[in-house]
Amino acid sequence: MKLFSLLSIFLLTFGLSGCILLDEDKSFAWPEVTESECNFDNNKNLTCSPYLDGFNVPHMSAIHPENDELWIIDLNGLILSWDGSSLFKVANLSFLISNCHFEQGLLGFAFDENFNTTNQVLLSYVKRGPCDGDNESNLFLASAIIDNSGILNISSIIIIQEIYQPYRNHNGGYLQSIGDNKYLWGIGDGGGSLDPHSNAQDTSTPLGTIQLFSFIDNDIYPVLGETNSDSLVLHKGLRNPWRFDFDNNNNRLWVTDVGEKCWEEVNLLLINESANLGWPKREGLHKVHSNGYTNENGTCYYDEDAPLVSNDFTDPIASYIHEGGNCSITGGFWMNWGPKSLQDGYLYGDFCTGSIWILRDIEGIWTDEYIGSFQGMIVGFGRGLSDEILIFTWDGSIYSLN
Repeated sequence: MKLFSLLSIFLLTFGLSGCILLDEDKSFAWPEVTESECNFDNNKNLTCSPYLDGFNVPHMSAIHPENDELWIIDLNGLILSWDGSSLFKVANLSFLISNCHFEQGLLGFAFDENFNTTNQVLLSYVKRGPCDGDNESNLFLASAIIDNSGILNISSIIIIQEIYQPYRNHNGGYLQSIGDNKYLWGIGDGGGSLDPHSNAQDTSTPLGTIQLFSFIDNDIYPVLGETNSDSLVLHKGLRNPWRFDFDNNNNRLWVTDVGEKCWEEVNLLLINESANLGWPKREGLHKVHSNGYTNENGTCYYDEDAPLVSNDFTDPIASYIHEGGNCSITGGFWMNWGPKSLQDGYLYGDFCTGSIWILRDIEGIWTDEYIGSFQGMIVGFGRGLSDEILIFTWDGSIYSLN
């Protein structure tokens, strides 16, 4: 049995359906941390195996562009590389980032597409600050250089962008390279229950958006042109885009948006057309009332009941309700790699139940298929050195599915 400190438990609860402090709805109760079990019950001939453990909250990974290494990002500020036999510490940024709140920490990482000449990486994190009071620490985008020994040079860190956060939660922070020196950056609505300032619908703020930019010579540049008050905004109307994935073969972006009280969403968007996903006006396909629910009586509508249809909003292609223990979507990947039984579909899961689905286009209708339940709390997915699907868990372990 693994032992977890109280601090570790605090740091593990992040980026999901809510939190139990002043920023969030008091009706949400976090499940207790339990040790994960790799017992994948499914009919897809998939094998689940322990991959690595001993982390705090590993939540994403990236494959080194030159070496056969997997770089693992931990919420507590550690960056570790794995070559298949041993771990190597690339950086400990705990002095730089805030872990005062469940949803703060080192949230995003990407290799510069010109890494072979620049040795640069991009970082996304909530900056360290005093833990007393509101601790409204801002979200930062920064660059850094990896020296010839494979260690991140702390003195090389350069701040590129700072996003004001009115509350402590819903930071987003995920980074993804999409080619041609272009990057996507997810930014949450700034926190607070029900987006109290309607930031996600306010075009004067970057909150509640996915940003698209070019990164060249330690600076970022707009790709879309001056079509918004913030020319970096690609999509808006998001609550907490914890994960997204770019399908470069079809020029599509898969975005999972974490819900508040009722619905979890999977959205399919074009990379070259802006979209408004509707938060906080609606969740899933339904209007959000002042009580936070999609029904005025304090319950959640089902899909066939009273959808909020609006030409202003782009509909999700799939959504599921908070029932049966499901509470918070964990986005994954468009599977044009990995196990053959899971290819040509979008893989995603639920944090609380460990359920995993694959979403496919079946004769023009997007249909989700339940492929199994992992006996643990899923905080992220990754791609292993041998194209395994990696499952990052709330208890600090990583498992592989192949």
